[in-house]
Amino acid sequence: MTPYYIWGTLALLAAGFAVGGLFLHLVQQQGEDSVVTSPLMPDPLSSLQPPARNVLLAPEPELAAELKRSFLGRPDQLCDELRSLGLGNPGWRRAPFSADRWQCASDLVPLTTPSVDYGSTTLFFLLRGPSDNRIDYLRLKLVVEDPRQMQIGLDAVWLVIDALALRYGWTVPEVFREAVSGFRQLETNHRGVRMSVAPEDPKLTGDPLASQRLNIILDFGEPDLIRPADRFEKAPPLESGWSVKAPNAPAGE
Repeated sequence: MTPYYIWGTLALLAAGFAVGGLFLHLVQQQGEDSVVTSPLMPDPLSSLQPPARNVLLAPEPELAAELKRSFLGRPDQLCDELRSLGLGNPGWRRAPFSADRWQCASDLVPLTTPSVDYGSTTLFFLLRGPSDNRIDYLRLKLVVEDPRQMQIGLDAVWLVIDALALRYGWTVPEVFREAVSGFRQLETNHRGVRMSVAPEDPKLTGDPLASQRLNIILDFGEPDLIRPADRFEKAPPLESGWSVKAPNAPAGE
């Protein structure tokens, strides 16, 4: 009886596998037929012009530019103003050993007279830019040996920074003022302007008086383009009759 039982069981299993395989085949075929016969959704971008479609379908999207401040004043006038404040400099001219940089730099300006125990409080400034009409960098170095003369040195620093900020149309952030006044380390970015406040480290310089020297840098950098330069549209020449009409101007203008 045992052989008949085994063969019967195997026959039932074989029949079950056959039915299951046929069922799966029918389900798969039905799924494929439904995919083929189901109606396709209309292309939501079909109404757009090719340039707009290309932008939306680009593998790497075109990101918006970061709004950055840039200095649009007259550097030579700023250098003249700083000279009138007592920070002597030779004026805005080409930087030495650099064909594509302009600058005006002061000598080491003594702000106080030395005493028996301390040397003078001094300030040095360097303004630089890529052309004769643009500034993108300011560096200041303040040295205060006598703590009692700290405010004199800070007042001179703010004379330079505030003169630049006034022409630049820029409000100096409070966190930056606090770092300078406290001789505290700071690295931050404000509306595209990189600001660095760095007291020198006695451990790195081997000079115990290094912490009395403060380096301040304002780096305005390059403004981002809203879009690639070759994507700007050129307006017709003015002699063609094209003009800009004010919002409330009469139709005839």
